[in-house]
Amino acid sequence: MTGQRAAAEPYTTRFETEVTAVDGRTVWLERSYFYGASGGQPADQGRIADTEVVDVEYVDGTQVHVLADEPALRAGQRVLCSIDWSFRMYCMRAHTASHALYGAARTLLEDLEYGGLAFDGEDAVRVTLETTTAVDDETMLALNERLNRVVWESRPVSWDSIPLAEARERDDVVLTDATEESARNNGRVRVVTIGSADENGNGSGTSRLSGGFTVGNGGEPWDVAACGGTHVRNTREIGPVTILSRAPTADGALEIELAVGQRAIEQRTAEKRAALTATRTLEASVDAVPSALEREYDHDPTGPESYTDD
Repeated sequence: MTGQRAAAEPYTTRFETEVTAVDGRTVWLERSYFYGASGGQPADQGRIADTEVVDVEYVDGTQVHVLADEPALRAGQRVLCSIDWSFRMYCMRAHTASHALYGAARTLLEDLEYGGLAFDGEDAVRVTLETTTAVDDETMLALNERLNRVVWESRPVSWDSIPLAEARERDDVVLTDATEESARNNGRVRVVTIGSADENGNGSGTSRLSGGFTVGNGGEPWDVAACGGTHVRNTREIGPVTILSRAPTADGALEIELAVGQRAIEQRTAEKRAALTATRTLEASVDAVPSALEREYDHDPTGPESYTDD
């Protein structure tokens, strides 16, 4: 097996196993499905017997469980373990969404490299990209639209272990220092694939998106990347997702923040409310709001067009 059991069997959230060692609040198990923090993804939450697990570290191929209190456990004792399904599923959805976003970026951005992933609790995730393309508002809209299209297309998501040498020879596999470290084990690497639209009968025709962008190649995988994290089995399980922002990093890369689930719903509601306010104020349809704003500012000397850079 390559990587963590949690990554191989992400839908397993209850299991019975034997305690192999206890040291204060730290516990080792014979077999663990808790995900240890790795590759930007946080550790699972849950319980071992009746005690809360507050952290899980992945050290030398073994999960090290840190509990909230010193447990009344001993080596050789069998225990029932439970993983917080809500948080596990959020991580699965958010991590898969980051792969879908990178697949979208590969269709739009030049000289693209993956720079890493970071979770902001259960609120948002930040994906760092390196690219020579200037990412303007239209490109951001196209990224967001392609990301959501892949969710709607219900593409299959799968993972497999292949020889590291083979992965390095394949042009379709995203393999960088940021992805390889948490996915590599004993000369093999775990590869996660978001499949083609054709696999779920969505067809391979070319679709035109907003801003004049197009997307096609439905018969090809959307994204293939070395990764040791947990993922859903189908992109439809990602659920509501939206890009929140973009910002340059100190070293010149691009950091894109996206939200999955409740935060995404709240963001869409806020954007819809702003759009409705604009249509009511300008007495224009949503599509006509940009041109209506331009007309307003043409007659307003304090509008954006009157500002100049220092």
